[in-house]
Amino acid sequence: MKNNTPPIYFMMGTRAQFIKVAPVMREMLDQGFPYTLVYSAQHRENISEILKVYNLPEPNIILYDWDEANTRISFARWFITIFYKVFFQAKKYIREPGILLTHGDTFTAWLAALMGKRAGCVVGHIESGCRSYNIFSPFPEEISRLITFKFSDIYFCADEWAVNNLKRYGGLKVNIGANTMLDGVRYAVNYPSKAHFDFEDSPFAIVSIHRYENIFTSRFTDVILPILKDITRDYHLVFTLHPTTRERLRALGIYEELNKHPNITLHKRFGFVNWIKLCGKAEFVITDGGSNQEELAYLGVPTLLFRNESERQEGLGQNVIISKFDKTVIKKFIENPGKYRKKTLQIDAQPSRVIIETISKGI
Repeated sequence: MKNNTPPIYFMMGTRAQFIKVAPVMREMLDQGFPYTLVYSAQHRENISEILKVYNLPEPNIILYDWDEANTRISFARWFITIFYKVFFQAKKYIREPGILLTHGDTFTAWLAALMGKRAGCVVGHIESGCRSYNIFSPFPEEISRLITFKFSDIYFCADEWAVNNLKRYGGLKVNIGANTMLDGVRYAVNYPSKAHFDFEDSPFAIVSIHRYENIFTSRFTDVILPILKDITRDYHLVFTLHPTTRERLRALGIYEELNKHPNITLHKRFGFVNWIKLCGKAEFVITDGGSNQEELAYLGVPTLLFRNESERQEGLGQNVIISKFDKTVIKKFIENPGKYRKKTLQIDAQPSRVIIETISKGI
């Protein structure tokens, strides 16, 4: 182990986690730090694609071998299985204590932190300190973060605002200068790709909706879908489907209706590189994703956030507008989205390297 650094573990499970942590894993291998990747398989779609883009090895340990947790029943099965292994079998999978790195605000985030503690590891939380200060919005992500904070020893924060949100927690707080998504966006922008989609031949906007409070409540059918249909009067919408969203549309009997709409393209979730490049070409993006907010802030793309609150600061009030589902706010944005387009941010920070520098001290 380089510089006598203890064993390093990553425990990841969702696509967003892999996108944001892949730059750290790539940099780690480039600097000669081996690691063990534990995969909870909360998501399966596009995971291999992300690893391939970064030329990273497949997971060393896979904790779950059923289908992706994209329905309530499959999620319950996934959660029970992973929780049992985390709580009762942590040392079976992590045999030598070291540093376990988790990320973000997913169920896998806090389960990984718990596994690390059960196995005797130092737990590092990447993208730490983000807060909305409303446990019900975003739900359940805000709760997941609070649990993860409790189990963490090292907090890797994107900025001083995030650092200050952790005053009540003991442990080492590290300002890494930006979110690791910045490294990911840089990588994707420079990655060679010749992919072309038919809808690119005309102006288009992108929609990405997947959060629990948006698709599993009446807001989805009573508010979000009617708003999107109104927007199609003026724009062609490319609706990128998370597996959970796709299954929800089918369960509600809405999928075929949207699929036949002349100004809507339903598309399976794009690979990370194609997603970044398409966002750069879009008139605007409508999303409820925190990761999307970050990457779109770095790209300067006009973004309408379909949420009431955000636990992140990137782009707010600049190219990113929180809708709060207010029709007046939405109308103002849609009438002139170009008003919110900004230049691509030029930030010197190298967050992945700061994480590795901290770890290399052998904490």
